[in-house]
Amino acid sequence: MDHLLFSCQFSRDVFQASPLQINISVGVTQMEIIQHWLEQSDQGIMLNLGACILWNIWKSRNDKVFNNVQQSVPICIQKALQDFKSFDLHHALNYCSSVQVQRQNTSRWQAPPRFHFKIGGPAAFVDGRGAAAAVSLDSAGRHLGSAAFCFNSFSSMVAEAKAYGLGVQLATRIQGSRIIVEGDAEEIPKAISGNTNDISWSIHSTFLSIRDRVKNFSDISFTAVPRDANSIAYDLVQFAISNFQNSWWSFDDPPHCIMQRLNSFED
Repeated sequence: MDHLLFSCQFSRDVFQASPLQINISVGVTQMEIIQHWLEQSDQGIMLNLGACILWNIWKSRNDKVFNNVQQSVPICIQKALQDFKSFDLHHALNYCSSVQVQRQNTSRWQAPPRFHFKIGGPAAFVDGRGAAAAVSLDSAGRHLGSAAFCFNSFSSMVAEAKAYGLGVQLATRIQGSRIIVEGDAEEIPKAISGNTNDISWSIHSTFLSIRDRVKNFSDISFTAVPRDANSIAYDLVQFAISNFQNSWWSFDDPPHCIMQRLNSFED
């Protein structure tokens, strides 16, 4: 049972491509995975979605054995998200209506106000592979932390949503309270602060996770900017997708691929 639901290649691919963003490592038990879902402060979103994914992995396996239906990762995820939709989560959708959303057309990175952190969160998507990156800088251009995450994906919108989500995760990790998250997809921040009923369920739980984390900050805004204004983070996401890089970097140990650019900011 553990192999079928968590360890076989099909199950691993489903979890990796799903909104849960789970990369199941060798040696991790099913109880540890479920315990991780239980510990999330997301109103049960991860646990409910995980249960729907497990149920549809099981049904996909039965279709293959009894009906000779070829297993498909996107179809399995789609059916799991349809099941997840039956849960009444509307009470979680209205918290972020007051979050500020902006669009800036500047071609250069602009420093955030004093005591604020700015996090660039671009995405990349190539031939079914996605990558998200996040780079946090303070008002002096000093590096506060970075992250990169790669995954299988079936759309660029999924990758963009995960990039904003990674930016919020990095903000939580560096314990910032006043945060500006920048990406290059205007539709994502609009959906974070608005109505998600028209958003694809393939990224719905990502939005809900972002909204739940927003409560941790005293001031947070989301901005869509051209990639030239987010060039350091864009360099990192290109490095990540080319090298399938999954890492967190601390303030004093930034990624080598952006170190020279960071030094020019601080000089």
